[in-house]
Amino acid sequence: MGIQTTVTKMFLKLDEAKRERVLSAAINEFADKNYNNASMNVVVKAAGISKGALFKYFKSKAGLFAFVYRMALGRVKDYLKKVRDESEAEDFFTRLEKVMLAGLDFIHAHPGLAAIYYRIVFTGDSPYKREIVAEVQGESLEFIESLIQKGIDRGELSPDLNSKISAFMVEAVVDRFVHAHHAQFQGQHGSGIRAPQMDPHREIKDIIDILKQGMTGSKPSAEQVK
Repeated sequence: MGIQTTVTKMFLKLDEAKRERVLSAAINEFADKNYNNASMNVVVKAAGISKGALFKYFKSKAGLFAFVYRMALGRVKDYLKKVRDESEAEDFFTRLEKVMLAGLDFIHAHPGLAAIYYRIVFTGDSPYKREIVAEVQGESLEFIESLIQKGIDRGELSPDLNSKISAFMVEAVVDRFVHAHHAQFQGQHGSGIRAPQMDPHREIKDIIDILKQGMTGSKPSAEQVK
């Protein structure tokens, strides 16, 4: 059946400020609580609307949740498309570094959306969990594989690389990296989570150096070993 947002034309016709107020209230509630504990009463109070109006806009709590997810996915894709287009002339590893930095930029610019995604991944009560995780991972793998294939075609990466398996491995590294920094970011902003302090630029450099050795067959330079 797929992910059903159940959004209505009534919501889409609202003025932008009111739409953003409703969405901001929903994002904050879904980010703060597991889906089953998220309260539509809190959402309507924060948005300054009636509960009846909210359900005229989305028909159901699951439909509102799905709409927030779709919006988040669209914003992530916009981030990645911008990186891809602006780095077209650069080598694979430079592009990958920029993808990782874009991931950090996203969780800093949209902490609520990032928190919702990780709640979906790590809790079992979110609607459409299986479909959402599969869709996000599929989009991410396709994006990374396109960069890898471009690197192979340009002679930047080993021609013997299996682009699909390589994409799986690189995507896993990038996802774990961003998730670790999301936990740190939450800890710095009062979530109660306390992660070790990390230097993202140094970490990215180390990750890129390791991947270079495996994906190009090159050995580390004396400077890198130091």
